Amino acid sequence: MSCEPNAPQDALDKYRIQDYQYSFPYHHIPHFDNEGVGVRFRTLRWGFEYLCYLSHIRELVYSLTPSSVLEVGCGDGRVIGMLDWGIDRRVGIDPSRQAIRFAKAFHHDVEFLSVDARELKETFDVVLAVEVLEHIPDDQINTFLKTLEKRANRDGYVVVSVPTTVVAVRKKHYRHYDLNLFQKQLEEAGVHLDIVNVEYVYKKSQFVKQYLKFTQNHYWFIELRALNCLMWNYVWKRLRKTDEKRGQHLVVVLRKNDTGMP
Repeated sequence: MSCEPNAPQDALDKYRIQDYQYSFPYHHIPHFDNEGVGVRFRTLRWGFEYLCYLSHIRELVYSLTPSSVLEVGCGDGRVIGMLDWGIDRRVGIDPSRQAIRFAKAFHHDVEFLSVDARELKETFDVVLAVEVLEHIPDDQINTFLKTLEKRANRDGYVVVSVPTTVVAVRKKHYRHYDLNLFQKQLEEAGVHLDIVNVEYVYKKSQFVKQYLKFTQNHYWFIELRALNCLMWNYVWKRLRKTDEKRGQHLVVVLRKNDTGMP
Protein backbone atom coordinates (compact mmCIF):
# COMPACT_ATOMS: atom_id res chain seq x y z
CA MET A 1 0.00 0.00 0.00
CA SER A 2 1.35 3.41 -0.94
CA CYS A 3 1.84 5.94 1.86
CA GLU A 4 3.19 8.79 -0.28
CA PRO A 5 1.65 12.27 0.18
CA ASN A 6 -0.16 12.10 -3.16
CA ALA A 7 -1.81 8.76 -2.41
CA PRO A 8 -5.64 8.70 -2.21
CA GLN A 9 -6.98 9.90 1.16
CA ASP A 10 -8.68 6.57 1.83
CA ALA A 11 -5.39 4.76 1.31
CA LEU A 12 -3.59 7.19 3.64
CA ASP A 13 -6.23 6.76 6.34
CA LYS A 14 -6.00 2.99 6.19
CA TYR A 15 -2.20 3.13 6.27
CA ARG A 16 -2.24 5.34 9.38
CA ILE A 17 -4.62 2.97 11.14
CA GLN A 18 -2.32 0.04 10.38
CA ASP A 19 0.84 1.96 11.27
CA TYR A 20 -0.60 2.99 14.64
CA GLN A 21 -1.20 -0.66 15.52
CA TYR A 22 2.51 -1.35 15.22
CA SER A 23 3.18 0.37 18.53
CA PHE A 24 3.35 -3.25 19.69
CA PRO A 25 3.84 -6.41 17.55
CA TYR A 26 0.29 -7.59 18.14
CA HIS A 27 0.64 -10.48 15.72
CA HIS A 28 2.87 -12.15 18.32
CA ILE A 29 0.31 -12.01 21.14
CA PRO A 30 -1.56 -15.16 20.09
CA HIS A 31 0.84 -18.11 20.26
CA PHE A 32 1.14 -21.84 20.78
CA ASP A 33 2.04 -23.13 24.22
CA ASN A 34 4.45 -25.99 24.95
CA GLU A 35 1.76 -28.54 24.15
CA GLY A 36 0.80 -26.94 20.85
CA VAL A 37 -2.44 -25.41 22.11
CA GLY A 38 -3.37 -22.02 20.69
CA VAL A 39 -3.47 -19.21 23.29
CA ARG A 40 -4.99 -15.78 22.61
CA PHE A 41 -3.11 -13.70 25.19
CA ARG A 42 0.18 -13.27 27.03
CA THR A 43 0.42 -12.08 30.63
CA LEU A 44 3.05 -11.17 33.20
CA ARG A 45 1.80 -12.22 36.61
CA TRP A 46 4.12 -9.84 38.43
CA GLY A 47 3.25 -6.98 36.05
CA PHE A 48 2.05 -4.60 38.80
CA GLU A 49 5.35 -4.98 40.64
CA TYR A 50 7.31 -4.52 37.41
CA LEU A 51 5.47 -1.36 36.40
CA CYS A 52 5.71 -0.06 39.96
CA TYR A 53 9.49 -0.08 40.29
CA LEU A 54 10.02 0.99 36.66
CA SER A 55 7.74 3.99 37.12
CA HIS A 56 9.43 4.80 40.42
CA ILE A 57 12.85 4.81 38.75
CA ARG A 58 11.45 6.95 35.93
CA GLU A 59 10.31 9.58 38.44
CA LEU A 60 13.62 9.36 40.24
CA VAL A 61 15.64 9.97 37.06
CA TYR A 62 13.45 12.93 36.09
CA SER A 63 14.04 14.44 39.54
CA LEU A 64 17.78 14.53 38.74
CA THR A 65 17.06 16.65 35.60
CA PRO A 66 19.68 15.02 33.37
CA SER A 67 20.46 16.04 29.79
CA SER A 68 21.95 12.63 29.04
CA VAL A 69 21.28 9.12 30.32
CA LEU A 70 23.09 5.83 29.77
CA GLU A 71 21.47 2.54 30.73
CA VAL A 72 23.92 -0.32 31.20
CA GLY A 73 22.30 -3.72 30.73
CA CYS A 74 19.26 -2.18 29.05
CA GLY A 75 17.85 -5.47 27.75
CA ASP A 76 14.94 -4.74 25.44
CA GLY A 77 15.03 -1.04 26.31
CA ARG A 78 11.94 -0.91 28.50
CA VAL A 79 13.41 1.39 31.16
CA ILE A 80 15.25 3.94 29.03
CA GLY A 81 12.37 3.88 26.58
CA MET A 82 10.11 5.19 29.36
CA LEU A 83 12.33 8.27 29.75
CA ASP A 84 10.56 9.83 26.81
CA TRP A 85 10.67 13.58 27.43
CA GLY A 86 13.10 16.31 28.46
CA ILE A 87 16.32 14.31 27.97
CA ASP A 88 18.50 15.26 25.00
CA ARG A 89 20.51 12.05 24.73
CA ARG A 90 19.58 8.49 25.67
CA VAL A 91 21.83 5.50 25.09
CA GLY A 92 21.19 1.88 26.03
CA ILE A 93 23.80 -0.86 25.91
CA ASP A 94 23.58 -4.60 26.40
CA PRO A 95 25.82 -7.55 25.44
CA SER A 96 22.80 -9.45 24.07
CA ARG A 97 22.34 -8.71 20.38
CA GLN A 98 18.88 -10.27 20.52
CA ALA A 99 17.83 -7.87 23.28
CA ILE A 100 19.21 -4.92 21.32
CA ARG A 101 17.20 -5.95 18.26
CA PHE A 102 14.03 -5.79 20.33
CA ALA A 103 15.10 -2.47 21.87
CA LYS A 104 15.67 -0.85 18.48
CA ALA A 105 12.32 -2.11 17.21
CA PHE A 106 10.37 -0.68 20.14
CA HIS A 107 12.28 2.56 20.78
CA HIS A 108 13.56 4.05 17.55
CA ASP A 109 14.41 7.39 19.19
CA VAL A 110 16.98 5.86 21.57
CA GLU A 111 20.50 4.86 20.54
CA PHE A 112 21.15 1.20 21.33
CA LEU A 113 24.49 -0.58 21.12
CA SER A 114 25.47 -4.20 21.70
CA VAL A 115 28.77 -3.41 23.41
CA ASP A 116 30.52 -3.66 26.75
CA ALA A 117 30.28 -0.44 28.77
CA ARG A 118 34.08 -0.41 29.01
CA GLU A 119 34.25 0.21 25.28
CA LEU A 120 32.49 3.57 25.56
CA LYS A 121 34.37 6.85 25.89
CA GLU A 122 31.37 9.14 26.40
CA THR A 123 30.15 10.16 29.84
CA PHE A 124 26.59 10.92 30.98
CA ASP A 125 24.66 12.91 33.58
CA VAL A 126 22.94 9.74 34.82
CA VAL A 127 24.08 6.14 34.47
CA LEU A 128 21.45 3.47 35.14
CA ALA A 129 21.91 -0.17 36.11
CA VAL A 130 18.39 -1.48 36.72
CA GLU A 131 18.24 -5.05 38.06
CA VAL A 132 21.65 -5.82 36.53
CA LEU A 133 24.13 -6.15 39.40
CA GLU A 134 22.64 -9.48 40.55
CA HIS A 135 23.55 -10.92 37.13
CA ILE A 136 27.26 -10.04 37.46
CA PRO A 137 29.62 -12.83 38.65
CA ASP A 138 31.47 -12.18 41.90
CA ASP A 139 34.86 -11.79 40.25
CA GLN A 140 33.53 -9.08 37.90
CA ILE A 141 31.70 -6.88 40.41
CA ASN A 142 34.63 -4.50 41.03
CA THR A 143 35.17 -3.93 37.31
CA PHE A 144 31.47 -3.40 36.70
CA LEU A 145 31.10 -0.79 39.45
CA LYS A 146 34.24 1.03 38.30
CA THR A 147 32.83 1.12 34.78
CA LEU A 148 29.59 2.70 36.00
CA GLU A 149 31.67 5.34 37.78
CA LYS A 150 33.75 6.09 34.67
CA ARG A 151 30.69 6.53 32.49
CA ALA A 152 29.25 9.22 34.82
CA ASN A 153 30.05 12.91 34.32
CA ARG A 154 31.74 14.94 37.02
CA ASP A 155 29.10 15.33 39.74
CA GLY A 156 26.92 12.96 37.71
CA TYR A 157 24.72 10.26 39.17
CA VAL A 158 24.67 6.47 39.13
CA VAL A 159 21.30 4.87 39.87
CA VAL A 160 21.30 1.19 40.79
CA SER A 161 18.36 -1.06 41.59
CA VAL A 162 18.69 -4.66 42.76
CA PRO A 163 16.38 -7.33 44.20
CA THR A 164 16.61 -7.57 47.98
CA THR A 165 17.11 -10.53 50.29
CA VAL A 166 13.38 -10.33 51.04
CA VAL A 167 13.00 -12.30 47.79
CA ALA A 168 14.53 -15.76 47.33
CA VAL A 169 17.49 -15.79 44.93
CA ARG A 170 16.38 -16.83 41.45
CA LYS A 171 18.29 -19.38 39.39
CA LYS A 172 19.52 -16.75 36.93
CA HIS A 173 20.89 -14.51 39.72
CA TYR A 174 24.18 -14.75 41.60
CA ARG A 175 22.90 -12.97 44.70
CA HIS A 176 20.25 -10.69 46.17
CA TYR A 177 21.07 -7.61 48.22
CA ASP A 178 20.76 -5.76 51.46
CA LEU A 179 22.33 -2.32 51.89
CA ASN A 180 25.31 -3.70 53.81
CA LEU A 181 26.30 -6.00 50.95
CA PHE A 182 25.96 -3.20 48.41
CA GLN A 183 28.09 -0.84 50.53
CA LYS A 184 30.70 -3.57 50.97
CA GLN A 185 30.94 -4.05 47.22
CA LEU A 186 31.34 -0.30 46.71
CA GLU A 187 34.19 -0.20 49.22
CA GLU A 188 35.94 -3.21 47.71
CA ALA A 189 35.67 -1.70 44.24
CA GLY A 190 37.23 1.55 45.48
CA VAL A 191 34.87 3.72 43.46
CA HIS A 192 34.42 7.44 44.04
CA LEU A 193 30.67 7.27 44.40
CA ASP A 194 28.80 8.63 47.40
CA ILE A 195 25.38 7.28 48.36
CA VAL A 196 22.91 10.18 48.41
CA ASN A 197 19.60 8.34 48.56
CA VAL A 198 18.36 4.86 49.46
CA GLU A 199 14.83 3.59 48.90
CA TYR A 200 13.01 0.29 49.19
CA VAL A 201 10.36 -0.27 46.55
CA TYR A 202 7.34 -2.57 46.42
CA LYS A 203 6.10 -4.77 49.21
CA LYS A 204 4.01 -7.90 48.92
CA SER A 205 0.28 -7.68 49.51
CA GLN A 206 -2.16 -10.47 50.26
CA PHE A 207 -4.84 -8.30 48.69
CA VAL A 208 -2.95 -8.18 45.38
CA LYS A 209 -2.15 -11.88 45.63
CA GLN A 210 -5.83 -12.77 45.98
CA TYR A 211 -6.76 -10.38 43.17
CA LEU A 212 -4.27 -12.06 40.84
CA LYS A 213 -5.46 -15.49 41.89
CA PHE A 214 -9.07 -14.55 41.15
CA THR A 215 -8.42 -12.85 37.81
CA GLN A 216 -5.82 -15.25 36.41
CA ASN A 217 -5.92 -19.00 37.02
CA HIS A 218 -6.24 -22.31 35.17
CA TYR A 219 -9.87 -21.65 34.35
CA TRP A 220 -10.14 -17.99 33.34
CA PHE A 221 -8.40 -14.69 32.76
CA ILE A 222 -10.27 -11.50 33.64
CA GLU A 223 -9.16 -7.98 32.74
CA LEU A 224 -11.60 -5.20 33.73
CA ARG A 225 -10.29 -1.68 33.15
CA ALA A 226 -12.14 -0.07 36.06
CA LEU A 227 -10.91 -2.73 38.47
CA ASN A 228 -7.41 -2.52 37.04
CA CYS A 229 -7.42 1.23 37.63
CA LEU A 230 -8.33 0.74 41.28
CA MET A 231 -5.65 -1.92 41.73
CA TRP A 232 -2.95 0.19 40.11
CA ASN A 233 -3.79 3.17 42.33
CA TYR A 234 -3.58 0.87 45.35
CA VAL A 235 -0.19 -0.50 44.25
CA TRP A 236 1.26 2.94 43.50
CA LYS A 237 0.03 4.66 46.65
CA ARG A 238 0.21 1.84 49.19
CA LEU A 239 2.84 -0.64 48.04
CA ARG A 240 5.48 1.40 46.22
CA LYS A 241 7.48 2.93 49.08
CA THR A 242 8.30 0.66 51.98
CA ASP A 243 11.14 -0.35 54.32
CA GLU A 244 14.11 -2.72 54.30
CA LYS A 245 12.14 -5.51 55.98
CA ARG A 246 9.51 -5.66 53.24
CA GLY A 247 10.95 -3.96 50.16
CA GLN A 248 11.58 -6.30 47.24
CA HIS A 249 13.81 -3.84 45.39
CA LEU A 250 16.65 -1.71 46.73
CA VAL A 251 17.12 1.52 44.75
CA VAL A 252 20.29 3.52 45.43
CA VAL A 253 21.30 6.90 44.01
CA LEU A 254 25.03 7.62 44.04
CA ARG A 255 26.87 10.78 43.07
CA LYS A 256 30.32 10.90 41.58
CA ASN A 257 32.56 13.02 43.77
CA ASP A 258 35.44 15.27 42.69
CA THR A 259 38.14 12.76 43.61
CA GLY A 260 36.67 10.50 40.95
CA MET A 261 37.95 12.82 38.21
CA PRO A 262 40.87 11.55 36.11
